[in-house]
Amino acid sequence: MRRRRDDLFFAVMICQNHMPIPARRLVTDPFMTAPAEAEKPLTPKQRSEVLKTFLGVAPQLIASIVIPLTIAGMGWYYTRWQQNVADLKTMIDLVTESDKDKRKYGIAMFEYLLKNGKVPVEFVYAQLTYANSATDKDLLTLFELAIQNAGQQNPEVLDTYKEALARLPSRIFFHVRDEKERQCLNNALNGMKDVDRARLTIAGTFMVGGYENKANELRYLMESDAEKAASVAQMLIALGVPATVKDLSDWGKTARFVRPNTFELWIGDPGIPGCTTPKDG
Repeated sequence: MRRRRDDLFFAVMICQNHMPIPARRLVTDPFMTAPAEAEKPLTPKQRSEVLKTFLGVAPQLIASIVIPLTIAGMGWYYTRWQQNVADLKTMIDLVTESDKDKRKYGIAMFEYLLKNGKVPVEFVYAQLTYANSATDKDLLTLFELAIQNAGQQNPEVLDTYKEALARLPSRIFFHVRDEKERQCLNNALNGMKDVDRARLTIAGTFMVGGYENKANELRYLMESDAEKAASVAQMLIALGVPATVKDLSDWGKTARFVRPNTFELWIGDPGIPGCTTPKDG
């Protein structure tokens, strides 16, 4: 009603005073008697002031978003790290238990952690070092089987395993033809220096009959082990045990899994100096 009265008053004034009707209709506020003025464009100075105000507030807005997200991310990472440490500690406690069943459970937990990428290289190396010198001779084999099983689902595990093995002493298996050769070989190995014992672990000596080799073959199955094989051969020669390096890496490529840094010495016709071989007897 109020607006209608205003419009009527405006029409009467036009008629009495012969006021020309404006070409542009004024927009009136329904709650105000006076018409509202149209917005004017901002001047360059005003725009500059608005921009300065926005730039001053923007860092605070960004900080109010980023800081909570950062705190939440750090809390999530710390919680996960804490859980990983707790899992590793539990696994260590189980593996070092005197109870054989608990040790097997610890190995199973080790395999699970490996599959999920929760075991760093340094830890794998520490576990293999411990198993390599443990009183339980089966422990190292169990660790290696767990690593191979985990590697089937997580290929990165095998890369971690190879890197850890590269830090361990080389491992060698001896194959002899009779008990006499075994005794002669053990006598020769007793002359190893301490520094050589730290570099080479004797994994076992096996008596195998029915084979013939023209040389004492030091075999390796991985191309990356060629340089170490030559070094091990020189070490054996210095102990009086002839050894000729033989490359079986082509066969090793076809195997499902080959343990790096591992060698085999098969005693052949040269035998061991000072020891009577079956051929000489």
